[in-house]
Amino acid sequence: MSERRSLQPLPRTRRAAPQPFHGAKPPTNRDLMSRDGAQRRSLNPAPFIAGLLLVLLAAGSFVGFSLSTPAPSDNPNSGPEVTEGVTVAGTIAFGRAGSIWSVSGAGIRQLTTATTDSDLAWSTDGVWLYAIRHRTETGGRFLGNGKVQRYEMNVPTLLRLSAYGGSEEVIFDGLILGSRPALNWSGFMYGPALASDGRIAVATDYRGSDIGNDVVIRIISGDGPAISTPTLPHVAPFGHQDPVWSPDGKAIYYVQNGLSEGSSSSRIIRYNIAKKSTTRIGEKGLVQPAISPDGRWIAAARISARGTDVVIMNATTGEVVLEMTRTGKSWAPAWSPNGAQLAYLSASGSQASLNLASFSVAPSGIPNPPVIVSPLRDPVDPNVRPAWGSLNTAPVAESPAP
Repeated sequence: MSERRSLQPLPRTRRAAPQPFHGAKPPTNRDLMSRDGAQRRSLNPAPFIAGLLLVLLAAGSFVGFSLSTPAPSDNPNSGPEVTEGVTVAGTIAFGRAGSIWSVSGAGIRQLTTATTDSDLAWSTDGVWLYAIRHRTETGGRFLGNGKVQRYEMNVPTLLRLSAYGGSEEVIFDGLILGSRPALNWSGFMYGPALASDGRIAVATDYRGSDIGNDVVIRIISGDGPAISTPTLPHVAPFGHQDPVWSPDGKAIYYVQNGLSEGSSSSRIIRYNIAKKSTTRIGEKGLVQPAISPDGRWIAAARISARGTDVVIMNATTGEVVLEMTRTGKSWAPAWSPNGAQLAYLSASGSQASLNLASFSVAPSGIPNPPVIVSPLRDPVDPNVRPAWGSLNTAPVAESPAP
């Protein structure tokens, strides 16, 4: 890379609408106004975006390139094709051109046609796929640069859909209604994670019908109306990101962000729900935790001066037992349902490739170096972390006519 990029969020500007953090550019935001029109202190920058700035760290040249524009393809159906000889067990959901796609078996399908879908997560049974979609809403007015201006809001909506696509159900809509439309408001929401009982952990500043000051881990009831906030330590205004449930549902792993000079201070925390206690896992500079189905391992993206690499850690001690990559250009790990494979993204020119790593565990209990293949011929959205569900949704091949 030509320069070292700080993971500290940049100051907000008043002209920019709230943005989902996009891998093509560093996070910026406007100074938000209070709903009564008075000047107020800026809301927390959405979760300290070490996770999605991984793309910047990995490629170093994404600024100015539209990541929502598909690369040229020979595929007449405009979608990525599965690499010959590769078969995916279960279903991997990924992003392309802002829409959600999935690959299962040796076939692919497009699940949504929107252009702002991201933050994918499966229900534990693999039947439902959750995602966050953003839409633009016109808000009220604020005084800036010597004149009154309208501001726009990028409103997040948490929705779910069938593993096969089709109709979509809104679980939580992020538009907060004021006494009149000009006083409507919105906040931030990232990284939903599903528990087996339907509870949803997210990184958000929503706290019911209002918003708080910081983006932290909160829990939404399965049907959406109720939000609770565990008492978790955080460094304001950097907050939390990347929540994930333990397989038994007794703990939540997440990333606590902070501020340091020249390196990342983000680190993985385990929250024991029953004991209401937290434990640090591993060293600083680890983000995007993914817990193996048996709970033994944590795959994560490790930030260094070189970029980001995928590593596997002991879930108890935090010790790194296997470096999946050493290129400084990999991020966004996701375990297969059987724990024998790991999906992750790597830089591919100005976009990203989806990779599958297959490995075994040695008699010593340490995972062996993996065999890595790329299941898709065409690139995927680098700012959308893949999610791997257990249900097989491979398109049924038509039988040849007799």
